[in-house]
Amino acid sequence: MKLRWSERREPAPGPFVYDGAPLPEGAEARLTAGGWTLGDVEGPYRQRALARPPSGGETRWVVFFAGNGPGYLAEARGVLESLDAGRGLGLAAVAPPGFDGSHGEPSPEALRAASEAAAKWLVATHRPSAVSLVGFSMGSHAALAAAHALSREGTPARSLVLMAPFTLMDVTDKGLWGRVRLPDRYDNLSLATTGLPPARVLHGQADPALPPSHGEALARRLGASFQSFPGVGHSELLKHPAALAEARAGLGL
Repeated sequence: MKLRWSERREPAPGPFVYDGAPLPEGAEARLTAGGWTLGDVEGPYRQRALARPPSGGETRWVVFFAGNGPGYLAEARGVLESLDAGRGLGLAAVAPPGFDGSHGEPSPEALRAASEAAAKWLVATHRPSAVSLVGFSMGSHAALAAAHALSREGTPARSLVLMAPFTLMDVTDKGLWGRVRLPDRYDNLSLATTGLPPARVLHGQADPALPPSHGEALARRLGASFQSFPGVGHSELLKHPAALAEARAGLGL
Protein backbone atom coordinates (compact mmCIF):
# COMPACT_ATOMS: atom_id res chain seq x y z
CA MET A 1 0.00 0.00 0.00
CA LYS A 2 1.43 3.37 -1.02
CA LEU A 3 1.56 6.37 1.30
CA ARG A 4 0.00 9.65 0.29
CA TRP A 5 3.28 11.46 -0.31
CA SER A 6 4.82 8.62 -2.36
CA GLU A 7 3.23 9.43 -5.72
CA ARG A 8 2.44 12.57 -7.72
CA ARG A 9 -1.03 12.64 -9.23
CA GLU A 10 -3.27 14.84 -11.28
CA PRO A 11 -5.51 16.79 -8.86
CA ALA A 12 -8.98 15.35 -8.29
CA PRO A 13 -11.93 16.00 -5.94
CA GLY A 14 -11.46 14.44 -2.52
CA PRO A 15 -10.19 12.51 -0.87
CA PHE A 16 -13.64 11.58 0.34
CA VAL A 17 -14.05 8.90 3.01
CA TYR A 18 -15.71 5.56 2.36
CA ASP A 19 -19.01 5.77 4.21
CA GLY A 20 -20.67 2.40 3.73
CA ALA A 21 -22.29 0.61 6.67
CA PRO A 22 -24.17 -2.63 7.39
CA LEU A 23 -27.93 -2.64 7.06
CA PRO A 24 -29.39 -1.25 10.30
CA GLU A 25 -31.84 -3.25 12.36
CA GLY A 26 -35.28 -3.25 10.78
CA ALA A 27 -34.02 -2.15 7.38
CA GLU A 28 -34.87 -5.41 5.62
CA ALA A 29 -38.55 -5.10 6.50
CA ARG A 30 -38.66 -1.53 5.23
CA LEU A 31 -36.76 -2.34 2.04
CA THR A 32 -38.97 -5.29 1.13
CA ALA A 33 -42.32 -3.61 1.71
CA GLY A 34 -44.46 -3.08 -1.38
CA GLY A 35 -43.37 -6.01 -3.52
CA TRP A 36 -39.59 -5.65 -3.28
CA THR A 37 -37.30 -8.60 -2.56
CA LEU A 38 -33.87 -8.64 -0.93
CA GLY A 39 -31.46 -11.36 -1.99
CA ASP A 40 -27.84 -12.00 -2.85
CA VAL A 41 -25.73 -11.84 -5.98
CA GLU A 42 -22.98 -14.45 -5.98
CA GLY A 43 -19.83 -13.42 -7.82
CA PRO A 44 -16.41 -12.22 -6.76
CA TYR A 45 -18.26 -10.89 -3.70
CA ARG A 46 -21.57 -11.78 -2.09
CA GLN A 47 -23.67 -8.66 -2.64
CA ARG A 48 -27.08 -7.63 -1.34
CA ALA A 49 -29.54 -7.13 -4.19
CA LEU A 50 -32.86 -5.30 -3.99
CA ALA A 51 -35.34 -5.82 -6.81
CA ARG A 52 -38.97 -5.28 -7.75
CA PRO A 53 -40.23 -7.26 -10.74
CA PRO A 54 -42.03 -5.49 -13.59
CA SER A 55 -45.80 -5.40 -13.72
CA GLY A 56 -48.60 -4.56 -16.12
CA GLY A 57 -46.95 -6.23 -19.10
CA GLU A 58 -43.66 -4.35 -18.72
CA THR A 59 -40.42 -6.25 -19.36
CA ARG A 60 -37.93 -3.36 -19.19
CA TRP A 61 -35.62 -2.88 -16.21
CA VAL A 62 -33.79 0.07 -14.67
CA VAL A 63 -30.73 -0.47 -12.46
CA PHE A 64 -29.55 2.31 -10.15
CA PHE A 65 -26.01 2.58 -8.78
CA ALA A 66 -25.94 4.87 -5.74
CA GLY A 67 -23.16 7.01 -4.31
CA ASN A 68 -20.79 6.70 -1.37
CA GLY A 69 -22.89 6.71 1.77
CA PRO A 70 -24.86 4.65 4.28
CA GLY A 71 -28.32 3.48 3.32
CA TYR A 72 -27.23 2.54 -0.22
CA LEU A 73 -30.24 0.35 -1.03
CA ALA A 74 -32.75 2.67 0.64
CA GLU A 75 -31.48 5.58 -1.45
CA ALA A 76 -31.58 3.42 -4.55
CA ARG A 77 -35.15 2.31 -3.91
CA GLY A 78 -36.34 5.89 -3.51
CA VAL A 79 -34.69 7.06 -6.71
CA LEU A 80 -35.89 4.06 -8.70
CA GLU A 81 -39.48 4.57 -7.60
CA SER A 82 -39.24 8.25 -8.56
CA LEU A 83 -37.90 7.34 -12.00
CA ASP A 84 -40.53 4.65 -12.51
CA ALA A 85 -43.37 6.97 -11.52
CA GLY A 86 -45.95 4.18 -11.63
CA ARG A 87 -44.96 2.70 -14.99
CA GLY A 88 -44.39 -0.79 -13.58
CA LEU A 89 -40.80 -1.14 -14.75
CA GLY A 90 -38.53 -3.74 -13.23
CA LEU A 91 -36.26 -2.00 -10.72
CA ALA A 92 -33.01 -3.18 -9.18
CA ALA A 93 -30.01 -2.09 -7.13
CA VAL A 94 -27.05 -4.15 -5.94
CA ALA A 95 -24.93 -2.85 -3.06
CA PRO A 96 -21.18 -2.91 -3.78
CA PRO A 97 -18.55 -4.32 -1.41
CA GLY A 98 -18.56 -2.54 1.94
CA PHE A 99 -22.11 -1.19 1.64
CA ASP A 100 -25.33 -2.51 3.24
CA GLY A 101 -23.75 -5.82 4.23
CA SER A 102 -22.21 -6.75 0.88
CA HIS A 103 -18.98 -8.66 1.42
CA GLY A 104 -15.54 -7.25 0.69
CA GLU A 105 -13.75 -3.95 1.06
CA PRO A 106 -14.50 -0.95 -1.17
CA SER A 107 -12.05 -0.09 -3.92
CA PRO A 108 -12.25 0.90 -7.60
CA GLU A 109 -11.41 -2.66 -8.65
CA ALA A 110 -14.03 -4.14 -6.31
CA LEU A 111 -16.67 -1.68 -7.50
CA ARG A 112 -16.07 -2.54 -11.15
CA ALA A 113 -16.05 -6.29 -10.55
CA ALA A 114 -19.19 -6.09 -8.42
CA SER A 115 -21.01 -3.95 -10.98
CA GLU A 116 -20.17 -6.39 -13.75
CA ALA A 117 -21.49 -9.26 -11.61
CA ALA A 118 -24.67 -7.30 -10.88
CA ALA A 119 -25.31 -6.71 -14.59
CA LYS A 120 -24.80 -10.38 -15.43
CA TRP A 121 -27.06 -11.42 -12.52
CA LEU A 122 -29.88 -9.21 -13.74
CA VAL A 123 -29.77 -10.60 -17.27
CA ALA A 124 -29.47 -14.23 -16.16
CA THR A 125 -32.10 -14.03 -13.41
CA HIS A 126 -34.75 -11.69 -14.78
CA ARG A 127 -34.23 -11.88 -18.57
CA PRO A 128 -35.24 -8.27 -19.27
CA SER A 129 -36.23 -7.12 -22.73
CA ALA A 130 -34.11 -4.01 -22.17
CA VAL A 131 -31.86 -2.69 -19.40
CA SER A 132 -31.22 0.97 -18.62
CA LEU A 133 -28.51 2.06 -16.21
CA VAL A 134 -28.42 5.08 -13.90
CA GLY A 135 -25.35 6.00 -11.84
CA PHE A 136 -25.04 8.75 -9.24
CA SER A 137 -21.71 10.15 -8.01
CA MET A 138 -19.43 7.18 -7.23
CA GLY A 139 -22.13 5.04 -8.81
CA SER A 140 -21.35 6.61 -12.18
CA HIS A 141 -18.17 4.50 -12.18
CA ALA A 142 -20.26 1.41 -11.43
CA ALA A 143 -22.78 2.21 -14.17
CA LEU A 144 -20.04 2.63 -16.77
CA ALA A 145 -18.47 -0.69 -15.74
CA ALA A 146 -21.86 -2.42 -15.92
CA ALA A 147 -22.50 -0.96 -19.37
CA HIS A 148 -19.22 -2.40 -20.64
CA ALA A 149 -20.05 -5.78 -19.08
CA LEU A 150 -23.45 -5.92 -20.76
CA SER A 151 -21.89 -5.01 -24.09
CA ARG A 152 -19.31 -7.79 -23.77
CA GLU A 153 -22.09 -10.27 -22.95
CA GLY A 154 -23.96 -9.38 -26.13
CA THR A 155 -26.86 -7.79 -24.21
CA PRO A 156 -26.03 -4.07 -24.46
CA ALA A 157 -27.84 -1.61 -22.23
CA ARG A 158 -30.52 0.48 -23.86
CA SER A 159 -29.49 3.75 -22.24
CA LEU A 160 -27.18 5.27 -19.65
CA VAL A 161 -27.83 8.25 -17.36
CA LEU A 162 -25.05 9.64 -15.17
CA MET A 163 -26.00 12.03 -12.37
CA ALA A 164 -23.31 14.18 -10.70
CA PRO A 165 -20.46 12.10 -12.13
CA PHE A 166 -16.74 12.84 -12.10
CA THR A 167 -13.77 12.53 -14.39
CA LEU A 168 -11.39 11.60 -11.55
CA MET A 169 -12.14 11.21 -7.83
CA ASP A 170 -10.18 10.13 -4.76
CA VAL A 171 -11.64 8.12 -1.86
CA THR A 172 -9.89 6.76 1.22
CA ASP A 173 -10.57 4.88 4.46
CA LYS A 174 -11.79 6.32 7.72
CA GLY A 175 -9.37 7.06 10.52
CA LEU A 176 -5.64 7.66 10.71
CA TRP A 177 -4.69 5.14 8.02
CA GLY A 178 -7.02 6.82 5.58
CA ARG A 179 -5.25 10.13 6.19
CA VAL A 180 -1.78 8.79 5.45
CA ARG A 181 -2.29 6.20 2.71
CA LEU A 182 -2.55 7.03 -0.97
CA PRO A 183 -6.28 7.39 -1.70
CA ASP A 184 -8.05 5.14 -4.17
CA ARG A 185 -8.30 6.84 -7.56
CA TYR A 186 -11.60 6.41 -9.43
CA ASP A 187 -11.15 7.17 -13.12
CA ASN A 188 -14.27 7.55 -15.26
CA LEU A 189 -12.33 8.83 -18.26
CA SER A 190 -10.74 5.41 -18.68
CA LEU A 191 -14.22 3.87 -18.98
CA ALA A 192 -15.61 6.53 -21.35
CA THR A 193 -14.74 4.54 -24.45
CA THR A 194 -16.53 2.96 -27.38
CA GLY A 195 -19.21 0.31 -26.99
CA LEU A 196 -21.42 2.27 -24.60
CA PRO A 197 -25.15 2.97 -25.01
CA PRO A 198 -26.57 6.46 -25.68
CA ALA A 199 -25.81 8.54 -22.60
CA ARG A 200 -27.12 11.62 -20.81
CA VAL A 201 -25.21 13.48 -18.09
CA LEU A 202 -26.95 15.61 -15.43
CA HIS A 203 -25.28 17.82 -12.82
CA GLY A 204 -26.23 20.39 -10.20
CA GLN A 205 -24.56 23.75 -10.74
CA ALA A 206 -24.18 24.20 -6.96
CA ASP A 207 -22.58 20.80 -6.36
CA PRO A 208 -19.94 21.38 -3.63
CA ALA A 209 -18.43 17.89 -3.89
CA LEU A 210 -18.06 17.19 -7.61
CA PRO A 211 -18.02 20.39 -9.71
CA PRO A 212 -20.29 20.46 -12.77
CA SER A 213 -17.21 20.88 -14.94
CA HIS A 214 -16.57 17.19 -14.29
CA GLY A 215 -19.95 16.22 -15.68
CA GLU A 216 -19.49 18.47 -18.69
CA ALA A 217 -16.04 17.03 -19.46
CA LEU A 218 -17.28 13.46 -19.12
CA ALA A 219 -20.25 14.20 -21.37
CA ARG A 220 -17.88 15.51 -24.05
CA ARG A 221 -15.76 12.37 -23.79
CA LEU A 222 -18.88 10.19 -24.08
CA GLY A 223 -20.48 12.23 -26.85
CA ALA A 224 -23.45 12.54 -24.49
CA SER A 225 -25.95 15.31 -23.90
CA PHE A 226 -25.30 17.43 -20.81
CA GLN A 227 -27.66 19.46 -18.68
CA SER A 228 -26.98 21.33 -15.45
CA PHE A 229 -29.44 22.71 -12.92
CA PRO A 230 -28.96 26.11 -11.23
CA GLY A 231 -28.89 26.13 -7.44
CA VAL A 232 -28.93 22.34 -7.15
CA GLY A 233 -26.34 20.63 -4.95
CA HIS A 234 -24.99 17.10 -4.91
CA SER A 235 -27.55 14.79 -3.28
CA GLU A 236 -30.28 17.33 -4.03
CA LEU A 237 -30.03 16.31 -7.68
CA LEU A 238 -31.69 12.98 -6.86
CA LYS A 239 -34.88 14.72 -5.74
CA HIS A 240 -34.92 17.65 -8.14
CA PRO A 241 -38.06 17.37 -10.32
CA ALA A 242 -36.44 18.77 -13.47
CA ALA A 243 -33.41 16.49 -13.09
CA LEU A 244 -35.62 13.45 -12.60
CA ALA A 245 -37.65 14.41 -15.66
CA GLU A 246 -34.45 14.66 -17.70
CA ALA A 247 -33.31 11.30 -16.36
CA ARG A 248 -36.59 9.71 -17.45
CA ALA A 249 -36.17 11.26 -20.88
CA GLY A 250 -32.64 9.85 -21.07
CA LEU A 251 -34.05 6.43 -20.23
CA GLY A 252 -36.67 6.75 -22.95
CA LEU A 253 -39.56 6.80 -20.48
